[in-house]
Amino acid sequence: MNAKTAGTTMTSEYDSTVTTEGDAMKSEKLTVSEAAAFLREHDNFIILSHANPDGDTLGCAFALCRTLQKLGKKAKNICADEISDRYDFMKKAVEVQEFEPETYISVDVADRKLLGDLDKLYGDKIEFALDHHVSHVDFAKRLFIEPHAAAAAQPLYKLILELGGREILDAQTAACLYTAISTDSGCFKYSCATAETHRIAADLLEYDFDHSRIDYVFFDLKTKSRIALEETIYRDIEYYCDGKCALVSLTKEQLDSVDSEDANGLSAIPRMIEGVEVGVVIKQRKNGSWKASLRSNSTADVQKICAKFGGGGHEKAAGCSFSGVSLEDAKKQLVEEIGKALA
Repeated sequence: MNAKTAGTTMTSEYDSTVTTEGDAMKSEKLTVSEAAAFLREHDNFIILSHANPDGDTLGCAFALCRTLQKLGKKAKNICADEISDRYDFMKKAVEVQEFEPETYISVDVADRKLLGDLDKLYGDKIEFALDHHVSHVDFAKRLFIEPHAAAAAQPLYKLILELGGREILDAQTAACLYTAISTDSGCFKYSCATAETHRIAADLLEYDFDHSRIDYVFFDLKTKSRIALEETIYRDIEYYCDGKCALVSLTKEQLDSVDSEDANGLSAIPRMIEGVEVGVVIKQRKNGSWKASLRSNSTADVQKICAKFGGGGHEKAAGCSFSGVSLEDAKKQLVEEIGKALA
């Protein structure tokens, strides 16, 4: 897949599926003032989002790009995968600029491997990473991170204020940041949505953008093919660990029959079921490997579970991958570790 300049079409859920083998770099941890100083001192920015982009990585990318452009700098966003038309309002927030790249930045990327096809092109060039994942693997020279923030947009909000205060934070930037926080916190339903998360969102709502439309588009709007996919999920759902674990698996043939946007956010479905403490959605990739997304409603730390399989993410939301094994083997390994965590 060719790299796409942000402004084309697609999204999907994101889990920090990481591998640490061979990673030896130690990033310099920056304060918000040091991060702002770095951005002021550099120019000609390429802002990289993770593959299978979601609202947080894209909201951060467009908000940061707009901010840098308002500061008189050159900047553009790049993602390995296409971006859904649902993000058109973000695309309109930035100018299309052509320039010779000098400074490479990543946003909401826990591991350079999550850049997809962009990793080979830019992975070793990244000078500055902005993130919020506990499982972040150092790959950039500098890192600005709040590992327990609900979204990467939370530290970015502080960084933008540090760069130019309320004079530089406008309605279009606020809409991008709000989308990032809202989508990564499950419209503020997840436990990661702290008092600070709500305070930042409240401040963003002071700006003139239609937040109710954003929440409708990303949480309520469903296509007919999405409804059909959900029917399949509810029909085929499996229960383990005395009903405390609900698991759904989808083959690449099933996923190929729907638009990529319709496969977004499926990991929320199993965790909605009464009595379920850990929900699992396993999707087959085009290369035949399996990607598991775990969500926890209990004290079970799914980040630790996924870490056993080379993955990561957050305590309540994480992911991992299985290659060279059957679906049944992947299920067996996951359920065994989930059972231990629930016990």
